[in-house]
Amino acid sequence: MKTIRKSVFIVFFVLLAVSLQAQTDTVSFPAGWGRNVIKWNMTPYILWSSRDINLSYERVLKPYRSFSVNVGYFELPISGYQYDTLYFSSGSQKGGFSVSGDYRFYFKNRNRKLAPDGLYWGFYGSYHYTHFGSDVEIRDSNVGSGSFQTQVNFSILSGGIELGYQFAIKKHFVVDLVFMGPSISLYTGKILLAGTIDIQDEEYEQAIRDALLGKLPFLDELIEKGEVKDSGVTTSMGLGMRYLIQIGYRF
Repeated sequence: MKTIRKSVFIVFFVLLAVSLQAQTDTVSFPAGWGRNVIKWNMTPYILWSSRDINLSYERVLKPYRSFSVNVGYFELPISGYQYDTLYFSSGSQKGGFSVSGDYRFYFKNRNRKLAPDGLYWGFYGSYHYTHFGSDVEIRDSNVGSGSFQTQVNFSILSGGIELGYQFAIKKHFVVDLVFMGPSISLYTGKILLAGTIDIQDEEYEQAIRDALLGKLPFLDELIEKGEVKDSGVTTSMGLGMRYLIQIGYRF
């Protein structure tokens, strides 16, 4: 965990260093030009959970460049989920967070207006962490019987480039779309089991692995290589993708 935290700080330090070393644009801002935007990232709310609230602040540093920071709560909808013979009950042990940042270059020759309006590309870094615990009931007497508890922790550290478009609507409102954001990602996770079960633990670990993939296909990068082990942390590198929809207020 300490290594992951250090990696997060390095990613944001690099982004900050890039912003501080950027060349000065010769274009000046018109009087009253809104250079600050507060946004709501709707993507995790729509895709995962109504409890996933993520907010963003974008600051225009130069006429065609900006820097943004995003933070929020992050959990995934595993509880109340049936997979094959396993039923994951609604557990209260769940939570997490996400933090990300990007440095954007708005296309000077393409856009008619200054930032934060128009087509842009940029560098970004992000870190997502979540955990959940659940009682798992076995619902097939031919395979096994009873129930047990599972605790899952995993995180994703990513860095990459993005392409997007931000629509500035009249004076104060924006719609921000990132429609392409390939990345290199570090996936880290752990599954723990507890309780009395009447067949081998490895079979249940593999069943939980398959259940997670069925519900969360993007975790394939984390657990595609062999079985998940309950004795340690599983780590793998892979490719990721960033995409998001944000709406915001500009001032």
